[in-house]
Amino acid sequence: MAKASEKVLLGFVDEPITENCLNDVDLINKIGELPNTSNQNLLPKCPLCDRQIPLLMQIYAPLTNSIYHRTLYIHACVNPGCWNKSQSWICLRRQWISVNHSDDNQQLTTTFIEWCDNADDWGVEPNIEENGNVTVKSQAIEICDIVSAELENADADENVVAEHIELPNTDVFQLLDSKKEIPSDHHNLNIYFEPYYISVAYEELSDVVKERAINLLNNYENNQMILEEKNEGYEKSLPAHGDKYFETFASTIRKNPGQILRYCRYKGKPLFLYEEDEPNKCKHCQGKLVFELQILPSLITYLKLICGKDHHGSGHLEFGTALVYTCENSCWIGEDTFKYECILVQEEKVF
Repeated sequence: MAKASEKVLLGFVDEPITENCLNDVDLINKIGELPNTSNQNLLPKCPLCDRQIPLLMQIYAPLTNSIYHRTLYIHACVNPGCWNKSQSWICLRRQWISVNHSDDNQQLTTTFIEWCDNADDWGVEPNIEENGNVTVKSQAIEICDIVSAELENADADENVVAEHIELPNTDVFQLLDSKKEIPSDHHNLNIYFEPYYISVAYEELSDVVKERAINLLNNYENNQMILEEKNEGYEKSLPAHGDKYFETFASTIRKNPGQILRYCRYKGKPLFLYEEDEPNKCKHCQGKLVFELQILPSLITYLKLICGKDHHGSGHLEFGTALVYTCENSCWIGEDTFKYECILVQEEKVF
C-alpha cells in the first residue's frame, strides 16, 4: 500500500445543497452556486469574452501547520467560444487567519475523523436520483488539516482508509463526446450552476469498484474494436485517440467510476490527456508551483445551469480535464484579498 501522504483523494458529487443550507457552507467543498465570500456577488470576468463567469467548484484546503483557512474558488466560462481554453478558467485562492486557531484545528480534525468512521451511517436510507445513481446523505465534507497531514506528512499512518461510499455509474467516455451550446443572451449577471456538496474518499480499488471497472473496460474495448474496424488508419495497439497519455488517463479513472475530482498536493501527479508543458513559477512570488488538484469531465453531467429563475439543464460546459497548480508556499500578505492561481485546461482530441 502506498504511503498515506502520497494517496490521492477523490471527490464525488453528493447531495444537492438546499436553500436552507446556503449560508452554512463557508468551509466546505461544493459545486456551483455563488462563492462563499464577503464579495460573493462579484464574479470574475472571462479574460477572453469579458463576461462574468460562474463558480464551478469551491474547495476548502487548508495547509498543515498554517494559521490560515484556505479556499480555492474555480470558475469556468460557459460561453461556447471559450470552451476548452485555459484562459477562460480562473482559480482564486483566498486565505484568512483562523480565530482561536488551536480550537478550530481540533474541531476540523474531529469533523474529518467522524466522517471517515461513519461514511455510510447517516441515519437515513440513501436517495435514488432520476438517472439511477445512488448518493449518500452527507454533511459538508472538508479537505481539512488532517487531510493535508495525510497528504504532506511522509510518516503518516499508512493504514488510514475511508469507508466505502456508493459511486455513481457515470460513463466519462460518453461525456467526452457530448456538446451542447447555449444562446448568448443567457449570459447575464445572475448565472450559476445548481449547488451540490462534494464528498471525498481515498483512491482505493475495492471488489465492487473492480467489477464496475471491468465492465466499463469491456464496453470501452468493444467500442474501440468497432472504431478500429471503421478506421484502418488507427493502429490496434493504441486507443482510437492514438495517444498513450489518454490511455493512462482512461485506465486510471476507470478504477473509480464517478470521480469528478482528484486531489493530492504532496507529490501529486496529474493525469494528462496529451503531453503538455506544466506551469512551474508562481506569478506573485516567483516561487515554485505544485500540482494540487484535477477536475474530470465526469463533472459535466452534474452542471445544471440556472439563469435568473430559468433552469437550463446540463451540457453548458465542455472540457477534457482541468489541472490546478498553486504556489508551493501559498504566498500571502495581510492586505491580500485573493491570489490568482494557474489552471491548465486540456480538451479531448481525436488524433
